[in-house]
Amino acid sequence: MTPIFDRKIRFALVGCGRISKNHIAAIAQHHERAELVEVCDTDPAALRAAAKATGAKPYSSLSEMLAASTADAVILATPSGLHPWQAIEVAQSGRHVVSEKPMATRWEDGKRMVKACDDAGVHLL
Repeated sequence: MTPIFDRKIRFALVGCGRISKNHIAAIAQHHERAELVEVCDTDPAALRAAAKATGAKPYSSLSEMLAASTADAVILATPSGLHPWQAIEVAQSGRHVVSEKPMATRWEDGKRMVKACDDAGVHLL
């Protein structure tokens, strides 16, 4: 994995609810080194609001977003029960995973997330 020095680190955000505002603010605070390029949510109103506030490209499907994504890392700010399968899908797409807490609600799910990221050679944060 090569460090990125010649451009901004690109993030995608999955889950545009209440906690997403913290991630959006953190990326904005580090705008010289980071940018939010895509947002994803199944709630059309939340998705529209996040896209309008950030200028990021909106997606209503994680799979569709990953197929077209330019992100280096994907932030999962969805309900915790969704994190395992989303993290695995993100890892298999070759992107780093940043998971809100709790990472998983079951030990076995957490281990599957770690294994998927290890197998894909990406970081799980």
